[in-house]
Amino acid sequence: MHCTHCGNTIEFNDLFCGECGKKIEAHQNIDQRPTNMSSSISQTTAEQSNSHHSTEQSKHTFHQKTHFSKHSTEIFSETKQFFKQAFTHPEQSLNSRHQFSFKTIFSLIIIGFIILALLLSILVPEEVALLTTSKSSVVFNISFYALIAMAVLFGISLILFKLVNIKLSVHKVLSDFLLVNTFSLIFLMLGLLFLIIKVPSFGMMLIIISFLFSLISPIYLLTIHNHMQQLRMPIVYAILIYILILGIITRIFIEGTVSNYISSFESLFNSTY
Repeated sequence: MHCTHCGNTIEFNDLFCGECGKKIEAHQNIDQRPTNMSSSISQTTAEQSNSHHSTEQSKHTFHQKTHFSKHSTEIFSETKQFFKQAFTHPEQSLNSRHQFSFKTIFSLIIIGFIILALLLSILVPEEVALLTTSKSSVVFNISFYALIAMAVLFGISLILFKLVNIKLSVHKVLSDFLLVNTFSLIFLMLGLLFLIIKVPSFGMMLIIISFLFSLISPIYLLTIHNHMQQLRMPIVYAILIYILILGIITRIFIEGTVSNYISSFESLFNSTY
């Protein structure tokens, strides 16, 4: 606040100007007081708003961390139960109505895909880049084809269950399918590991066993669940249909992939010689 006569700065409670001695009018103090009070109230309101926003943000962050920790604990606990049942008494889990949660199932699938890709990246030599674009693309394609193959087997299992009228949910079939194929994936990874440490005969044997386990898994699930349902057709017909579907898919796969590799080899030899 300033003096109206000389412009000197005066305080709120001053009665006279310290420079010129002019008496300070009362209305100047009255006019100034609401301004100071309004500024103080605005500042206090802003501080309270910022404090409230900070508190709400802290609560939201804490809730997110608690929620994530809870889900991680549940997945870890259910994963331990999954492997315990797979190694000790799988048929007890298959015959019951118990099914693992989707978050556990997909977590196990992602972990298996990553481990498979890591083993293949160690096993596949750098020279394979001469036949294709890069080593990483070869590793990814093999891992992706393995995942697609398991998805196809799962789809065939669902079709067979519908054909013979075994009434199970997709969730239950997926849970049982993953549980049954645990040993298939373990044998496959062990086979790749033995190939890495230069024990090819034992490694290839484990990989072949892994493939056989995977191919048998739909039939095994049919035989486990058929005694609890009124079947539409005998199991033997479903097995014949499964073999027929598998033969058609195998032929399509061989014609589509092997022919591409043969053409790649031919183009490589033609460019070399």
